[in-house]
Amino acid sequence: MPASSIRRHLQATSLLAVLAGYVVLLGVNRELSGRLRYDRHVAHAQATREVLERQAPADVDTPAELQELLSGLATPTLMLWMVWLQPQAAKSPPLLLPVGPLFDDYSAAHPLIDAAAQELQLSSKPHEFQLGGRFYFTSAIPIRLAGQPYELRFVQDFTLQHAQEEQLHLLLIAVAGMSALFTSALLRLVIHRGLLPLERFSVSLKGMTSSSLSSDRLSLTGQPQELRPIGNAFNDLLDRLSEAWEHQRTFVNGVSHELRTPITLISGYSRRLLRHRDQLSTADQEQLQLVADESEAMGRLVNDLLEIARDDAGRLQLECRQLDPCTVLSDLFIRLQSSSDGRLRLLPAPAVYASVSADPERLSQCLTNLVENASKYSPPASPIELCLSSDAEVVVLHVIDHGPGIPAEERQQIFERFRRGSTTGEVSGHGIGLAVVKTLMERMGGSVAVVDAPAGGADFQLRLPAVLTASSEPRPSRNESLRRWFSAG
Repeated sequence: MPASSIRRHLQATSLLAVLAGYVVLLGVNRELSGRLRYDRHVAHAQATREVLERQAPADVDTPAELQELLSGLATPTLMLWMVWLQPQAAKSPPLLLPVGPLFDDYSAAHPLIDAAAQELQLSSKPHEFQLGGRFYFTSAIPIRLAGQPYELRFVQDFTLQHAQEEQLHLLLIAVAGMSALFTSALLRLVIHRGLLPLERFSVSLKGMTSSSLSSDRLSLTGQPQELRPIGNAFNDLLDRLSEAWEHQRTFVNGVSHELRTPITLISGYSRRLLRHRDQLSTADQEQLQLVADESEAMGRLVNDLLEIARDDAGRLQLECRQLDPCTVLSDLFIRLQSSSDGRLRLLPAPAVYASVSADPERLSQCLTNLVENASKYSPPASPIELCLSSDAEVVVLHVIDHGPGIPAEERQQIFERFRRGSTTGEVSGHGIGLAVVKTLMERMGGSVAVVDAPAGGADFQLRLPAVLTASSEPRPSRNESLRRWFSAG
């Protein structure tokens, strides 16, 4: 599930709230319009009945007089008529319609009169209905004239008013849409400004490192009141982390220093005894060789831990100078060839390559860690190849094995402290060597990476910026370098 964004959540929620407000406003406007029509119709009907009762003679008893009164009150948009509730066939018909030129087309069989009669059978209260694409209000109220009971019926045409209301409604929708867009843009700006303190917090957090835990703190000056508790809690957490980190660095640094002397003595004495191996039995020679190898491995582990402790404390000192990378590989090959059981191979260097700027001891330490790592995790009989590649910007020193390789999803995590890949199997390890390589390479301005080797396995690459020199002459090949190294003088 993707992580949600506070900014997008606030914008979406605020915009939905604004749109909901506009929808409610439009609904209320439509409801008020309908209520206003209803009230106007009722008021008009009541006023018509009052006028009719006031103007009608007390002894009116002919349909003609009632029809004349109705004609004076009816209009082209308001049709009214009366239904005699107790008709006497000898005197008048039960339905009394207004007379005059405007009402010549109206009769008891007129579609509008018939539709209104059907509607009023359902309810005599004011309500709307449609006929022929036009909109009408109809209602009926009782009235007594000259002691006779009648039902005064109304049909009011409000088609024009309905069309005006619809146009106003559409206009309101358009205005609401434009207002929503404007509000969205305004909310974006307001929310952006409101989240600026969080962004400043984020920038401050990104700038914090393990070496700055004791000094860096979140500044609460000018921060909103809501963020102050978070800032105070985080600063308290930094205080505790700084104290714990300092205790860890002191412990690792102290233990590393204390272990170096006895490990050096064990390694030195075991190597000295091995020089007199002819005086020892085969079993004693094997056990003494194991002691020497393990003491050297422990010495390298302690040295790696000491490098990490120095880097964490900000006391890692490098002596970088311009180096010939081919010479570095040649020296490493000569130094490790005897202990690699013939597996280490130095491939020919390119005819032209650039120099690098690095600490020779630390660069050799990185290469040694990679060669030992390849020795542990690749098949015993498989070769380990050293080679060099270069272009105008980067020089790459390769350590290539023919083991199981590193899965793509693990190629970043294996360079973290105390992390090992899934292909290590039962091979012992501490997860320190590659972390030290990454730390030292970054401090020398380079980087370390691992890719798939062309023939299978892993290709560990130490990348350093190329150092441009005034001379562009080709450098000697690897064979020439080895002959010069072995030659006298």
